Amino acid sequence: MCTERAGIKDEVMEMKKENRRPLLCLDLEGTLISNAVSQIPRPGLYPFLERAAVLCDLMLYTSVSRQRVDSIRHLLIEEQVVPAWFADLPIIHPTDTVKYKNRCGRSHAFLLDDQAAVVAAGEEDWWVPIEEFSPPYSEQDCELVKTLEKIQSRLSQL
Repeated sequence: MCTERAGIKDEVMEMKKENRRPLLCLDLEGTLISNAVSQIPRPGLYPFLERAAVLCDLMLYTSVSRQRVDSIRHLLIEEQVVPAWFADLPIIHPTDTVKYKNRCGRSHAFLLDDQAAVVAAGEEDWWVPIEEFSPPYSEQDCELVKTLEKIQSRLSQL
């Protein structure tokens, strides 16, 4: 365990030397929005993204097709529920239904997702769980605020 901890600290020091920040991979459906059909944004999405972008580099990790993601991003920007830079976030897609950490290309990364089933066995440490945004869609949903606190806590432990 001490060796693992030293390895993590070495990685953090290397990140600081290279001026890199951790990567936060964002699931789309059930996490940031309802789903790819209704596209209801989760309450607090805009401030969550702004704050998360200060803390981490961001990427979308979704099984939704690139064409559909682009359409969703355009709508969310048009409705002013996400920052304009949301359109420029890189997108990666899972292998089958599993979201492997190595696909994001970074060793220091987190996955924000509402589904435990997409996390590869043995990679649970990179998962930041969030309650699924599902019907009835409540304006009182504060999961993004709670999750931002979880992310900040995990980052402070580095």
